[in-house]
Amino acid sequence: MEWNISDRTSGEFGYEGCETAGIRLEFPWLGKSPGWAARLFIAIVVCATASFGVCAENDDGGVNATAVASVAVSTAVDSSMPIQPWIHHKMDPDVRATLEAGFDLAVERVREIEECADLFTGLGVIGIDMLNTGLYLPVHSYRHEIAVCGRDPATNSTGAKVLAYTKVGGSATWICRHFSRVSTENAAIAVIHEALHHAGLNERPHDRMAMSSVEITEMVTSACGFK
Repeated sequence: MEWNISDRTSGEFGYEGCETAGIRLEFPWLGKSPGWAARLFIAIVVCATASFGVCAENDDGGVNATAVASVAVSTAVDSSMPIQPWIHHKMDPDVRATLEAGFDLAVERVREIEECADLFTGLGVIGIDMLNTGLYLPVHSYRHEIAVCGRDPATNSTGAKVLAYTKVGGSATWICRHFSRVSTENAAIAVIHEALHHAGLNERPHDRMAMSSVEITEMVTSACGFK
């Protein structure tokens, strides 16, 4: 789904996914800057319209990556208004609590530290917009945990560093289960790191000329005042 603002009073909500034909709905009453509740309402309406919710979950109860990752609300956010993260209802409560705390701190740093905000403006986007339009999803099986977070991330020194995964340019971020064990500051660093991927920042080895994951984390740590 993609929200495209055509003017100040109306917008078009286009959806591609669920192995159905594209659906385009209009919600002029939502205005210019729909909040998280409006975005959730839109997602529910569209998913219900498309094959009675098949786009939201797989038959085994897992989250459908293709469908949910296609949800994106691209709209300007008032720099002073509070924003809340969109977190899938199946997220583990402990992971959710850590993610919410980290998200709030990430928003604070992006708003208050110019060098932190510049990480996003250098990519041609507004940092708060990237945070506001992110979608946080749980890994939904052991196989998915290995694919996203690494094998046995609780004991593997390399895997333990993987807290989340975001496809470059995508709005969906998969959160690893051990995310609940990190500090609020490390959670905030991870949130900003993943938001940069949402904004289009590439990473090695997918792009041999890009920074590594560790280098991006170090950049965020320094620019956003976590050192």
